[in-house]
Amino acid sequence: MNNRPPRTTHRFQISTRLAYQLAQDGWLLLNVAATRGATQRVVSENISNSLGADFREQAVPEDASRFHGLPVPAGDVEIVYKAIVERDITDYVSSEVEVESPLIDLPPEVVRFLYPSRYCESDKLARLAAKAFGDLNPGHERVAGICNWLYHQIDYQPGMTDAHTSAVECLTLRGGVCRDFAHLGITFCRAMGIPARYGSAYAFELVQPDFHAFFEVWLEGKWWCYDATRLAPQEGFIRVGVGHDAADTSVATMSASAQLLNMEISVEKLSQTPVPYSEAPIGF
Repeated sequence: MNNRPPRTTHRFQISTRLAYQLAQDGWLLLNVAATRGATQRVVSENISNSLGADFREQAVPEDASRFHGLPVPAGDVEIVYKAIVERDITDYVSSEVEVESPLIDLPPEVVRFLYPSRYCESDKLARLAAKAFGDLNPGHERVAGICNWLYHQIDYQPGMTDAHTSAVECLTLRGGVCRDFAHLGITFCRAMGIPARYGSAYAFELVQPDFHAFFEVWLEGKWWCYDATRLAPQEGFIRVGVGHDAADTSVATMSASAQLLNMEISVEKLSQTPVPYSEAPIGF
């Protein structure tokens, strides 16, 4: 008998405006579009630019991330992305998730999220992770313990770190922003043998609107979302991309020197509708 409560579908309206100045002709690759998946649906969207040029869209089948490429001449360019997105939310208590998959049973596309990466040096923090979290029960309790540790031990302090700060450096500084919290959470999870990946999202009710970082872990055959910053409700996350770390989810990648002139982001909640529970994947 299924006693899980009904799912709830939330509908959000997203608006993003980015302005760049390029020193010379080149290419601009953007990762600003909401992903499409079983639990997140793009109802409508439009991406445009001040040049009137056509975008080239590329999608990553494994995680539904989408990139939009654009040739740009030297000078100023403005990009506007607008979308209406539906997200399925469930009140199913994730504390019931107790299984950490044996390494031999992990799908090939998940195994790669066990290894150290550029900003998540899990091999350097294995001893600390074992001492701090080794006595916690496997599954949600262990990951929640990691998030609680981060929340209490790391200060959310804008300006303390930059785009090149790694998880080990954040641990030394004992401060950072959402990007650093996600990197350190991923690092501890991987050090404990739990696959973990970095995620970026639009976040409803984030006090200073921006692209927000969180992390996902692989438990009981699914990806689950965690955020140790507690800056915004997770049911208001509209997923944009995932990867090994922040290097894989850069908002914009340029082939020429460029300067960000302005960024405006808004996320508005349009509706909330209860729907019967289904066995669709929880999370994204």
